[in-house]
Amino acid sequence: MVSVIIPTLNEAAYLPWLLEALARQTQPPEEVIVADAGSEDGTPEIARAWGARVVPGGRPAVGRNAGARAARGTWLVFLDADVVPRPDFLEKALREIEARRLDVATCLMEPLSPRPADRVFHEVANGYLLALQRISPRAPGFCILVRRALHEAIGGFDETLLLAEDHDYVQRAARHGRFGVLTSVRIPVSTRRVEEEGVFPLLLKYLWAEAHVWAGRPIRSLPFDYAFGHHRPSSRPGGYTKKESGLAWPPILPPRSIMRGMGSWPGRLRWPWRWTLLSGDRPPLTSQPKAHDRRLESATGSRSLPPPISSGDR
Repeated sequence: MVSVIIPTLNEAAYLPWLLEALARQTQPPEEVIVADAGSEDGTPEIARAWGARVVPGGRPAVGRNAGARAARGTWLVFLDADVVPRPDFLEKALREIEARRLDVATCLMEPLSPRPADRVFHEVANGYLLALQRISPRAPGFCILVRRALHEAIGGFDETLLLAEDHDYVQRAARHGRFGVLTSVRIPVSTRRVEEEGVFPLLLKYLWAEAHVWAGRPIRSLPFDYAFGHHRPSSRPGGYTKKESGLAWPPILPPRSIMRGMGSWPGRLRWPWRWTLLSGDRPPLTSQPKAHDRRLESATGSRSLPPPISSGDR
């Protein structure tokens, strides 16, 4: 049983893309848990409308631990709200984990961005992850897969850390289980932090954090700002069009493909989610009679967002 855990704070512009991508998985998770840190933009309501469970959260480490405590799965998959996994992500990841007999893992990454510099930046990071996986494990917090028993054995994430809590987590986990970087799948991730802070300022922050990790010095205070949940909304949080980047992601799937990807979920999905996926649209609400016109551009056309949240639900 797989539980997906997503820490959030004001992620209404990004979370729907991830929830839709999870619904389209060829091997869907049994549950999705959103650990919310007090969002004011309707994030919890959006999560519930998509059938996810919502629990109180905090900073990423706090939210991940809270979600893990509420989870029932034997496998925990920690994702951030700004990733958009492909439909076969979970199936391929779990298959490789089983083949390699791993207990904790991360995967290679790719940017949801048309800029060559972002691709180079992420390929360098991928090489770094692969080179260190047997020496000094690293894992980006936006994609970590772990056996529940191992998560509990190491006491979860260290909630006192302000940065590099993900690296600390997998390093402790690797002492009690087998760690690996998955190569059969990649996780498409937003480059919003790079866009907001710039490549070099952000790179300096990461190098500063890496120096502390190598020195074995926990990061419990920061000499710079590192925002959580204060990113600017994006009109295209899931990615760019094929013409712009060549990624062509997320794709539009026909209803039959979506139904196959939903696996055992349909009986437990809430009606707004089921209606969105099966009809390609959603029923008009009294607060927004032209709900079918609310669409975001995607790689091959346009697709629906989850049901909007009325002002009375915020």
